Order: sequence, then C-alpha cells, then structure tokens
Amino acid sequence: MYTLRVRDVMTTRVVSVAPSTPFRGVADLMLRHGIGAVPVLDDAGALVGLVSEADLVSKQAYGGRRRRVLGGFPGVGLQEARGMDRSRGRVAREMMSAPVETAMQDEPLRNVARRMVENRLRHLVVVDAERRMVGIVSRRDLLRAFDRSDDDIATEVRADLARSDHVPEGGLSVSVDEGVVTLDGQVRDARDIPVVCRLAWRVPGVVDVVDHLTVTPGSGTVAAQGS
Repeated sequence: MYTLRVRDVMTTRVVSVAPSTPFRGVADLMLRHGIGAVPVLDDAGALVGLVSEADLVSKQAYGGRRRRVLGGFPGVGLQEARGMDRSRGRVAREMMSAPVETAMQDEPLRNVARRMVENRLRHLVVVDAERRMVGIVSRRDLLRAFDRSDDDIATEVRADLARSDHVPEGGLSVSVDEGVVTLDGQVRDARDIPVVCRLAWRVPGVVDVVDHLTVTPGSGTVAAQGS
C-alpha cells in the first residue's frame, strides 16, 4: 500500500520573513502571494515562529485598547490578552506565535491531518532533523490527497486486498464512484469485514466505503451488512 506522506503534498517554495521584518512588510508578502501565514526564520535559517493572518488582524481588533480580563467565560481573558499583545507588535518577532508546532517530511498525511483538525491548525511548518524549514503544509494542501481518479483508487484497493490474509482466494469485487468504494463478495469470517473495510479506507483519495460483504455459508459466523 502506498502511504501519502507530508512530502507528497507540502509546498516547498515557502515565503518567509526575518524576526525584524516590519508589520507592513509581512502583510504585503501575505497579500501579494495569497498566503495565510509566513514562517519566521533567524539568520541561520532556523524556524523561530509563525505569523498568521490572525496575528495581523489583531492589530485591527485590539489596536489601542487597554488590557482587561473578562470574567465568566474560561479562556476569554487570556485570548483577549494575547490578541492585545500581538496588536502592539511592529515587527515579526513581536507578532509571531512561538514555539511553532511542526511536521516532518516522512510523517503519514493521515496523522498530520488528524493533528491539524484536532488542534485547529491551518498550517504546519515542515522541518528537517536540524529544525530547518523545508516546506509548509496547509489545509488546502491536504485536499490534494483526493485529487485521484476512481480508476486509480480502485486499482490500489484491489492490490491491497489481494495482499491481505483476510480476503479469500479469488478476491472481492471493488467498484469506485466519485471516490466512494463499494465492496461486494464473501469473506470467511465476520471479523474480516471491518478489517477489509479499514484496508480500503487507508487508500489515499477514498471518500467513503460501503460494504455489501457476506460470510461464506457454513463458516459458522454471521455478518452484519452495510457497515
């Protein structure tokens, strides 16, 4: 099975700024390149922070306001305080978020996607072992995993199932329509059905898996269809 990894979808030509880059310089780069965040690199090229659209918008949201603590809503006071701190920033080092959560090139894309969703991250900077930036991955980049034809998906699902001990000799019928995989056929044991479905789900580009699988008569187990 081919596993999509961060390096397969990440953007390698990344616009970055120095810690001393002025506010307007950061905003201009983001507008001109149509990007939502820029990494901040020190003189040695090491990643020290990340400036996002939200950091810049804090200037409009909180600029000129005095810090106050809001009661009654956990976390609101802290969130506002951070926004006001960023709103006072004039250069990248004063506005950036740090430390920055990062990803490695060889990480499976599925794991990174889960981390971005669970932590509400829009971007992850990709670094090497020395923490030098090698790329950036955004939520939009994650969508590239679905840019595959139905034929390609079906071919890979069939190949993965053919290598599995949970699929009987002769295989199963696999069809794909708009990324939705439908599995038909018989397996030896009801416990094989969720395993087979998981194998299909792991193929990049799969939108959903529908099983019409049954258990071979006489096996002594009963399958629940439509999982």
